[in-house]
Amino acid sequence: MARLSGPFIPVIEDAAIRRLRLVDASDTGVERRAITVLHIGDTPEDTFLIGRLVGALPSFAATFVAAGTREAALSALSRQPCDVVLCEFWMAGCTTMALIDEIKQVADVPVILTSALDNDDIELIGRRAGADGLLTKSDLAVATLDRVFSTLLPRRQAPRRDAAAMLRELMSNLYATGLALRPERGRHRMADQEARRAALVRSIADLEAASRFGAGVQRFDAIPFFVDAVKKQDLRAGAGGNITFLAPSLPLPIETSPTLYADLVEGFLAEAGDAAAAGGVATVSLRASSGRLIATVRQSGREPIVGDAEARAAAAERRLLIEGLARACGGVVTFSARNGHALEVPLRLSGT
Repeated sequence: MARLSGPFIPVIEDAAIRRLRLVDASDTGVERRAITVLHIGDTPEDTFLIGRLVGALPSFAATFVAAGTREAALSALSRQPCDVVLCEFWMAGCTTMALIDEIKQVADVPVILTSALDNDDIELIGRRAGADGLLTKSDLAVATLDRVFSTLLPRRQAPRRDAAAMLRELMSNLYATGLALRPERGRHRMADQEARRAALVRSIADLEAASRFGAGVQRFDAIPFFVDAVKKQDLRAGAGGNITFLAPSLPLPIETSPTLYADLVEGFLAEAGDAAAAGGVATVSLRASSGRLIATVRQSGREPIVGDAEARAAAAERRLLIEGLARACGGVVTFSARNGHALEVPLRLSGT
């Protein structure tokens, strides 16, 4: 995937912009809307080029603010209101999910992630962290940003529901708990990890309650969500691998939040996509037993190998997120390369 600082970025000529505006049938001569755009990233070349793109927006007279660190970003938000934030997914060798959570706590502003990777994991965990969208750097252009801003900004009038606040708290604890993935020694660090996991469990319980009363519980067939997710991952694998779905012959009615369930299924089946994308074969099975929906992913062939640090971090955080979503739906998920990955979710939430 080409990066923003690569040669694919066109030179932005004022004359070219004028020509585009002359032939644009939607150009009614209305004064451009004044907005402030905050870009958070630690690559000066990317910041410069995004600033050029933002400055050329035909529908907006944008003030561009750049922040190269977490502290600079939070300071900029405290000094002046921003209408939209463009935030790099990967900064200083870490993801910016925790930073997005901090941004959402201090400002009700849409956040759009940018990444050089066209990665489903980044889109999924970003959305659950509170990001309002993902733009790959190969898609960044004046027309794209103008369309995204025009679509996104008018929709930010209503305040967020309590369920969204629960999601942000969950993600904060998820990424704190993610530190436990690193090899650490010592009693104090082990106790710290246990404290983080306890906070995660509390957040999951709050989210589960919010999903019932805020996100809404509905009764629907569980199978089509798996069909769509398998198709998506099969397309991702291309000709190199294969995903087989052993679907039940009868519908499987389930009562839960469709929003949480959809992200849970998509994230869980990304494990099958990882195997198939590496040239292997993944088999997805789905059945009902003792009032629970049971899904498994078994893989054969080469083990998925992710060499890029950004992609590895996204995959690790995806698993943490899926564990949280499974608990929020009243279920549990286990990951095992030897025995296969398993997801169990009750067909009906207790107390509904």
